[in-house]
Amino acid sequence: MAKPAEILYRERDERIRKAIKLEPVDRVPVVFEGMAFAPRYLGMSIADFCADPEAPIYTALDTMDKIGGFDGINHAVSGKTTVLVSAAWLSHVNVPGRELPPDSLWQIHEKEVMTIDDYDFIINKGWGAFVESYLPRVVDVAEFKEASTWVKNNAAQCIRQVRDRGYVPINASSTAPPYESFCGGRSMGKFLTDLYRIPDKVQAAMDVAIGEIMENAVKGAKAAGVPAVWIGGWRTASSMVSPKIMERFVWPYVLKIVDALLSAGLTPVFHWDQDWTRDLIRLQALPPKSCILNPDGMTDMRQFKKIAGDRMAMMGDVPSTLFATGTPRDIDNYVHNLVDLFEARGLILCPGCDAPINTKPENMAAFVAASYKYGTTK
Repeated sequence: MAKPAEILYRERDERIRKAIKLEPVDRVPVVFEGMAFAPRYLGMSIADFCADPEAPIYTALDTMDKIGGFDGINHAVSGKTTVLVSAAWLSHVNVPGRELPPDSLWQIHEKEVMTIDDYDFIINKGWGAFVESYLPRVVDVAEFKEASTWVKNNAAQCIRQVRDRGYVPINASSTAPPYESFCGGRSMGKFLTDLYRIPDKVQAAMDVAIGEIMENAVKGAKAAGVPAVWIGGWRTASSMVSPKIMERFVWPYVLKIVDALLSAGLTPVFHWDQDWTRDLIRLQALPPKSCILNPDGMTDMRQFKKIAGDRMAMMGDVPSTLFATGTPRDIDNYVHNLVDLFEARGLILCPGCDAPINTKPENMAAFVAASYKYGTTK
């Protein structure tokens, strides 16, 4: 007889909390992340998915139920995906069913939209005022307001849906250091040039923006009722920037976000894409057993285990390429090696970054099965 969802939730939540604290667990927890895979798996067009603000929640939950065995979901987010991505990246997003075929993946259309004068606007009027004035350049204002209102009114209810199904939401809100938004709005080439030509102005704008960014991160987590926040790191990866740039324009702002979250009783979840191996040593300065690293398959897991594995949990790290092009045996072997490396402690199994839209269903099933096969400790 199946256990009631309430009991499953309590068991799974305890398992995940122990993993975060690097305590022994009865089984290594396994969580879902596959935003575009879920609607594709269920036969829903990506255009319909993008148009429905509830779709990110119910397609994920229905997929998790259908495959079975998951403890939780990495990023329990809902709302119109393309609109929220556009606001985060300060970039226009090409939408399936509009600019793109209805069953293709949404695409960020990066180009120079933010100007050098916008740095002065941020410095003089603040981050919130800038975002409000800027967004009409990249997104339909009415659609954005509708999407934002929907998230504000429904975030807590979406989290209840997750818990009512017996699953644990790892986090439900996200943030990123100013570098990420500036880079998206200016475009990578222009922004990198700014860092060398007008570094003081860029830093001054970052110093103003970070206060509101931290405040919004805490408010978002409190509103959703999930005690963790996803901190994005894409263009800020150490494989993408020099140590000098990292030291001045990236890491100080990451630390400010971490301090704000920890002070509010929230767990920082570093969603770090690209290769961060060179800067793993920085993790040793963070409070032990208080954060999670959630990479995308490119950061060296053995180096992480050696450098920070005794003080921070790992949530990952099965690469998206394996889900799309590998076999169930490939998935099985990868999970086996990962569990062995971490000795079944301080590990939450999760797709690296996100299981891609073309994930083979049999590979997702193999991922869950391997977590039980190798992760059970009793």
